[in-house]
Amino acid sequence: MARGDGVNRTNARNMNMTAKEIGNAQRHNEREKESYMNQDIVPDRTGMNVHLKMPTGSYAEMFEQMAAEGVISTRGLQPDANLYGELIFDVNSAYFHNHGGYEFAKQFYTDSYKAAIEIVGGEQYVLSAVMHADERNRAMSEALGQDVYHYHLHVVYIPVVEKQIKWSTRCRDKSLVGTV
Repeated sequence: MARGDGVNRTNARNMNMTAKEIGNAQRHNEREKESYMNQDIVPDRTGMNVHLKMPTGSYAEMFEQMAAEGVISTRGLQPDANLYGELIFDVNSAYFHNHGGYEFAKQFYTDSYKAAIEIVGGEQYVLSAVMHADERNRAMSEALGQDVYHYHLHVVYIPVVEKQIKWSTRCRDKSLVGTV
């Protein structure tokens, strides 16, 4: 609808966030805010948002827990490092409107979440995955004379790099020298 050329477009973007930025992303994604600048969010529909992976605490708490358990290592990170990533999967509203609406979007984003797991290196690094179903597409709603919603998926994860560490002759445990 936005371009009027009848072509459906999929967009997946990746955002990097620091520890200072993650709180705002969490409040938006998990709908924890009292009010929103985006007037197209319909609070009565927030219950229709679908968590494909529910966070077990705040994003920052989950990060700290993963570090404490040794799932991730923060060794060598700078104080202003990007500790979080967010994939946002988005398709124009007309695509879902023309193919079954909410139910079609749920299946589409369930499949997208499976792709996201592969992109980030495993589900153990995903903190939250939520499909928003509570944002109204104002222009399309006005053009069609009915409410049309903009479905999209937020996947917050910990970006990880797997490293191989070769033990050197400086290693205290001589049995590890030469191993990875």
